[in-house]
Amino acid sequence: MAVRAGSAIAGAGAVLAALALNACSPAGMAVGAASTAGVAAVQERGFLRTLDDAAIKARIGEAYLNASETILLQVTIRVHEGRVLLVGALPDAALRARAVAIAREQPGVRAVIDELQAGDGSVGDYAIDSWITAQVNAKLTFDVGILSVNYQVDTVGRVVYLFGIAQDQAEHDRAVGHARAVRDVRRVVSHVMLKSDPNRRSATGDSG
Repeated sequence: MAVRAGSAIAGAGAVLAALALNACSPAGMAVGAASTAGVAAVQERGFLRTLDDAAIKARIGEAYLNASETILLQVTIRVHEGRVLLVGALPDAALRARAVAIAREQPGVRAVIDELQAGDGSVGDYAIDSWITAQVNAKLTFDVGILSVNYQVDTVGRVVYLFGIAQDQAEHDRAVGHARAVRDVRRVVSHVMLKSDPNRRSATGDSG
């Protein structure tokens, strides 16, 4: 059975982006920009909102760079319609609080979801987490009942975090079920919003 168009475009965009990373030439950058635009065009949040989110992520990343190398290297920043999800592991509470505070200070941030764990992460943990993330992404991508381009997946300490937009509750439940079914997953935490959520519409200016 054919994979949904959104999933196919996401896969093609990932391939193009990987090629662009191997060449910092103008042509390489053009390929990367084109693939990003293609993915953004089919995402539920739309092209302009995707660009806004990318700008927010860049501002947070720059602020982390100026504040702490540890925060920059250990924290993954996800931004969706102005909502910021922070995942990762930091060795002490002060650093975790600082990472959250810096994110909240950036223009355009509507909310910060703090999912930072205590610790610094071992190579073994990272390898398992990366494997889990890859398995979940594969399950979402090849499920024709899920528009996988609207989901972001991260795993820290074998806890899977889902972020993005679900078309409806049934799609959301399918995504969560796929994550729970992957071997070695301890827990699944979903910060996915439904497409029809009124809080989402107020963020995007969509009155429909």
